[in-house]
Amino acid sequence: MNKEPIALYIFRFVLGLGLFAFMAMLYWSSVLIEQDLKFVQNDLLQVKNELLALHGEIDKGRVDLLKALLERSYTKEVSTSAAPERHDTSIAANLLSPDPFYTKTLPQLLGSHFKPHGIRKEDSIGKPHHLHPFSNWSHISEWIAMCSVSLTSQEMGKYETFAPDMALSMEIRYNQNQQPEYWLTLRQDVYWQPLNPHHFSDGIKLAPDFLHKHQVTAHDFKFYFDALMNPHVQEEQAVALRLYYSDVEEMRVIDDFTLVVRWKTRKAKDQNGKDIYQMKYLAKSLTGALRPLARFVYQYFADGTKIVPEDDEPNTYRTNPVWAQNFSHHWAKNIIVSCGPWLFDGLTDREIRFKRNPHYYEPYAVLVDAYEVKFRDSPDAIWEDFKNEGIDLFNVIPNQLAELDLFLQSRPYQKQAQQGKAVKRLDYIARSYNYVGWNQARPLFASRQVRQALTMAIDRERIIRQNLNGMGMQTTGTFFPLSPSYDTNLKPYPFDLDRARELLQEEGWYDSDGDGIIDKLIDGKRVPFRFTLTYFVKNPTTKSVCEYIATTLKEVGIDCNLNGVDMADLSAIFEDKDFDAVFLGWALGAPPEDPKQIWYSTGAKEKGSSNAIGFVNAEVDQIIDQLEYEYDPKKRIELYHRFDAIIYEEAPYVFLYTPKAVLAYREYMQNVFIPAERQDLIPGANVGEPQSSLFWIREEHE
Repeated sequence: MNKEPIALYIFRFVLGLGLFAFMAMLYWSSVLIEQDLKFVQNDLLQVKNELLALHGEIDKGRVDLLKALLERSYTKEVSTSAAPERHDTSIAANLLSPDPFYTKTLPQLLGSHFKPHGIRKEDSIGKPHHLHPFSNWSHISEWIAMCSVSLTSQEMGKYETFAPDMALSMEIRYNQNQQPEYWLTLRQDVYWQPLNPHHFSDGIKLAPDFLHKHQVTAHDFKFYFDALMNPHVQEEQAVALRLYYSDVEEMRVIDDFTLVVRWKTRKAKDQNGKDIYQMKYLAKSLTGALRPLARFVYQYFADGTKIVPEDDEPNTYRTNPVWAQNFSHHWAKNIIVSCGPWLFDGLTDREIRFKRNPHYYEPYAVLVDAYEVKFRDSPDAIWEDFKNEGIDLFNVIPNQLAELDLFLQSRPYQKQAQQGKAVKRLDYIARSYNYVGWNQARPLFASRQVRQALTMAIDRERIIRQNLNGMGMQTTGTFFPLSPSYDTNLKPYPFDLDRARELLQEEGWYDSDGDGIIDKLIDGKRVPFRFTLTYFVKNPTTKSVCEYIATTLKEVGIDCNLNGVDMADLSAIFEDKDFDAVFLGWALGAPPEDPKQIWYSTGAKEKGSSNAIGFVNAEVDQIIDQLEYEYDPKKRIELYHRFDAIIYEEAPYVFLYTPKAVLAYREYMQNVFIPAERQDLIPGANVGEPQSSLFWIREEHE
């Protein structure tokens, strides 16, 4: 029997292996091609829908043009006894002024050849359960704001300024009753972007109308307002904002790009003693803060049918409970319908993505190509991601300061620095404060004297020194310590355990049975001073502070049990007011300060309100009401200081500290500065925090 040479066997084996590999690659390529064809098919469908929409818009434009020509011809021939409302002959100045930072300073700073590029990468603690337009989660609110527009904007770095955004002009006109109204003329070049089918689960099939652009109009702003004011919409942010907009008496749409907002007024005297109608002091800024809500999405089911088929009545979406229920569980609540400088680009279990809107009217609104936020479980996970170059910047928490110093001396960091990835830091006082809030619906915390004793039993300076590594300052009230509204004459309560015991004894709290816990006879029953302090468990700084509080309260005979929960549970507990005490923080809004959201009595028993501790004080309500119509700066400061004094005396919170923030960032991140410290760029700037919208990435880093 003839034997074949060994080389032939090897040749056959190699040939067979090669054919197998070739067939595998061919199959893999065919799968990729099939996937690409599906994407191309979807893109073609979207292009087709956009072309159809464009064709419809052209037709509509022709009709509108013809209509305008006919109306013009008609008005030449026919005179009317009364001018139409749109052509009000009163002359009013535009209250909005273009922001010189965007028209002159920033273009000069960036240079004529600048093009946005790069991906800004950050981390966030916790994954959102949804992206509902009225979510109260601060990160979601920020993301929605990025993808939207407001009627007006604030000049870069300057509080209480008003620049055009969606509104090109904002005027005060007077109706037939001589009451003032805001007339807003809107831009016509802002569009809701098409929905992406890949952002939805397989069970949701989108109707064709969702797959092309829709113009943002005055109707979308009225829809937002109606949804906000619908009492059946119980999302946290809606409940909080409803308090501010409850004095809007009318919002009417004149045409697609003209909106009128009329606030409740009161009679007052002008400088000459003449009677005038006066709007709330905050009416201008609250009007400017209004945003649109996409009617083409939130009035419909996914198949394109209307949730409320008969919606011709003007207040349908302000009152209808069926629509409100569907809105709360809307099929699009896991996306952000976008019309702003950023476009939502997808949400997964690991991250949320955004991309720059290349068609946005302001070319310098976004200075990078994309923005990615990964979801992490803890600040420690974020710190590790920063060390490993996974993100570009992050806010250092106190217990990470020592780790940051060690890292900057390490060999891996030295290598990063040589590659143009050195770490820089920016220190500033955060516009926020942390506190322990006492639920005044609980008998333990009903007494002002008891609450003062609790404050005196907690050493806030020790917390700042040991738990925060000095990254904080004591605060005595609800306003930002660097604001003129804050009363510097109020000094922090001293840390005084003996005085705390005296105050508690004066209120009838003492250890009657020798078990080490003080008690009191309440409604005929001996009640020990025992309560639970709820906090966010995954923040190590918060955890360490709460552990100290529990320890120090034992010194005055109070048994404080700790309840560490995750973010979702903490949000639900806060909304339901289902806690004894809670450790939280408030981010403070821009001036002019308005304490109504947190401290007004109407929210004391309302589920979802920011007045979660149930604070009620008639004089505080009166001051808030006075502030609403007080235009004199000196008198406003006097009212703020009186308000501060009452809160100080009532001690509804233990105001622990205002944190000092440390922003760590890689050196390739540019334009990281505090506006108030750059008077050369922004004369008159008074904002003390860096503005992330100005950040851009150095090109050689890419």
